[in-house]
Amino acid sequence: MDYIDQNIFPLFLVFLGVMLIVAAITSFLQKGVSTVSTSDRFQGILITGFVTLGLIWFTTSQENWDGNLLYFTLGPLLVPLAMMFMQRKKDEIHIEKYVPQDVMNILERNLKDKGYSYKNDVIANEEYISSNYITMYYLDDPHQTIKIKWKDLEISGLEVEFQHFPNKDFIKEVVGDLRDERPPINFLKFKKISLSFAAVAIFIGVMQLLGF
Repeated sequence: MDYIDQNIFPLFLVFLGVMLIVAAITSFLQKGVSTVSTSDRFQGILITGFVTLGLIWFTTSQENWDGNLLYFTLGPLLVPLAMMFMQRKKDEIHIEKYVPQDVMNILERNLKDKGYSYKNDVIANEEYISSNYITMYYLDDPHQTIKIKWKDLEISGLEVEFQHFPNKDFIKEVVGDLRDERPPINFLKFKKISLSFAAVAIFIGVMQLLGF
C-alpha cells in the first residue's frame, strides 16, 4: 500500500498508457465502427465511478477518510447520469476515418432494403467554424430521425444518431456492412495518435518507477 501511495502518479501514467493501447486494439478489431447505447453509457458511468472510488481509496488513508470528499468527487457523475436519461431513446454509431459518402450510401441502401421511406436534408453545423455538416434523415414516423455529423473531407470521423429508432437489428446490420465494406486499414497508421500518447505515458511512468 505504501508503494502505491508513493508512486500513484507514475502508476497512473502506466495504467493510462495500457488503457490507450487496449482501446486502440479494440477500435482496430471493430474496424473503427462502434455503437453507443443507453447500456453502454451506463456501463461507462459505472466504470468511471469505480475508478474514482479506487483513486480515493489509494490516495486517502483510513484516518483521513472524509465522507464529504466522496460526495464532492462522485457528485460530477450526476451530470452524465442525467445526460444518459435524456439520451435514453438515442442510439449512436461512431465511425473513425471513413469516406462520408460511403457511409451515407450504406445507410440509404439498408433503409431501402428494409422498406423505410425517408427524406434527407444537408445543413451546415453551426457549432463549428470549419466545414462540418449534418445530414438529417426524416422517416414516416415524425419522431424517428437519423442524424449524421460529418466533415467535408475525403475521409473524416462521423457520428450517426438514431433517435427513437426501435429496430436495433437494423442498426446492427448497418454496423456490420460498414465493417465489411471498409477497405483494409493499417493498425499503426490508423491509431498512431493514440499509440504515440500511450508510448509517452508508459515511458514516463516506467522511468519514474525506476527512479530516473
